[in-house]
Amino acid sequence: MLPEARRRSILSHLSRVSSDTIIDLSQRYHVSTMTIRRDLRSLERGGYVTMTHGGAIFDGDAYQQIESHQIERATIRAAEKRAIGRYVATNFVGDDDVVFLDSGTTVRAIVPYLKAKSNLTTASNSMRTIQALFRILPQSAILCTGGTLAAAAQSYVGPVAERFFDDFFARKAIISGVGYSIPAGLADSQLLDTAVKKAMIRSAERSIVVIDSSKIGHTAMVQVLATSEIHTLVTDDGISPGMRQDIEAAGIDLHVVPVKHGEQARVI
Repeated sequence: MLPEARRRSILSHLSRVSSDTIIDLSQRYHVSTMTIRRDLRSLERGGYVTMTHGGAIFDGDAYQQIESHQIERATIRAAEKRAIGRYVATNFVGDDDVVFLDSGTTVRAIVPYLKAKSNLTTASNSMRTIQALFRILPQSAILCTGGTLAAAAQSYVGPVAERFFDDFFARKAIISGVGYSIPAGLADSQLLDTAVKKAMIRSAERSIVVIDSSKIGHTAMVQVLATSEIHTLVTDDGISPGMRQDIEAAGIDLHVVPVKHGEQARVI
């Protein structure tokens, strides 16, 4: 089992049992206690667990705080997200399309601009995105992954959500994250949600990264896509000229969207 997959499994296990010992985890995953210590330190840095003498405790309060940032992010840089959403819907989503949408708020900003699309099929692990899609496109095919519900974020994660995408194929996966940098690529802070994003990417013909300019130059705990794996990136015109030049030099198809401030926010 790869380290990232093992850490996801450890986190899922600890969320069910609340705590466990390093020795028991070592036996459970058939790896050394030193490897388990490294895994737990990584999870502790992300705020998911608290290490104790000989084990670790699932940190539910910290986990909920991290997840609840999703609610705040929906209203942060709203004009930029609306501009990106409008641009992506207009230029990358067509009639008769099949599209995967991750649980990010920038991705959800695309939904209001899909109203004119006909015969659209969408799939997402986000309850909020599914609800928004149903309000905008009630007659379209809307698929929800199911899985373990991360309550504060209202998104489905875990093996069931990941396996959902093994049975479907999309023309596009529209993916976001909490940071992007040339060395680290697209990154996110949510270990379990990142695994779902990667499953979407594997089952899509093309991936489109959407991220507002305030997150460019920053990174997070888990890599979603390396820079070399990103074909298309859409951001707003707050991006610095130097970073714009670096991203284009890396061979990425970069789209920079002008932002109109002062628009009334649309709550979806």
